Amino acid sequence: MKKYPPAFIAVIIFVIAIIWGLIKKNLSLIMLSDTLFMLGLPFLIIGILLWVFSSGFFDTFQRSMHEAVGRKQKKKANYTPLSQVGQGVYLFWLKIAGIILVCSLIFYAIGSI
Repeated sequence: MKKYPPAFIAVIIFVIAIIWGLIKKNLSLIMLSDTLFMLGLPFLIIGILLWVFSSGFFDTFQRSMHEAVGRKQKKKANYTPLSQVGQGVYLFWLKIAGIILVCSLIFYAIGSI
């Protein structure tokens, strides 16, 4: 994931949105804004989900679930806390979403004039 910078991935998504508009033969600024918004939402959702996980909010719940399951199995379960799963990765997803959504807002503002 960190192999490519977020701006490069955002540009690729922007090009995909333009190609999609050309294929549909309905390329306008509003349509481009809508397409970019819909393509940016998955990145925003994943980024926010990883951000919430990295805050440590679910660590206590996860630990108690592993202890409850471990009692039934009579062994200690090894696990990685959710706060360590998305610790530095969420910024990557949020940067891509931010770039795409800002472009979407810019095209919407220009197209609605």
